[in-house]
Amino acid sequence: MLFRLVTFFVCITSFAVSQPKLYIVRHAEKLANWPEETLGTYHPLSEKGVATADRLAKHFETMQFAAIYSSPTTRTLHTAFPLAQKLNMDINTAKALADTSAINAFLAELLTTFKPDQSVLLVSHSNIIPYVLMKAGMPRSCFEEMGIIRSMGSSWLVTEGYDNIYVVEQQETAKEHCGGVTRTKF
Repeated sequence: MLFRLVTFFVCITSFAVSQPKLYIVRHAEKLANWPEETLGTYHPLSEKGVATADRLAKHFETMQFAAIYSSPTTRTLHTAFPLAQKLNMDINTAKALADTSAINAFLAELLTTFKPDQSVLLVSHSNIIPYVLMKAGMPRSCFEEMGIIRSMGSSWLVTEGYDNIYVVEQQETAKEHCGGVTRTKF
């Protein structure tokens, strides 16, 4: 247990020091009436979700991303696809964007793969993003400001809405407030 705590602390400390700039978004709106229990991984976007994904692509079309990562679900891949197509980039899948137990290793991998002057887009889920943000250095005191709430009838933390962009950066002035995490809308 002590080893896990030390590893977690080292990962967080390292991430705060030399991280690439992360842009984190939630997948767009899902199609209603989908059989979650058997086909949840393949849940597609609704018509509104497709429009949201297109709006996200338009918002980021002039960005220079070093990589785009998505959870391996249909809705996140379809959210990332219009932007990847515009930028002529591949979409990499990352288990950590759908599974909180893989976040530490994923953040450590980002540190070794990308430089501090590079930007990376992560497309994930409302119940995973809060944990990515906390592991990247955001304190709990920023939950309200970041639109993070406790899910109804669950112990999970979740993000509100489909139009948030969470930015995690290493600028020292940004670190003073919310651990370098800011939230904007697209």
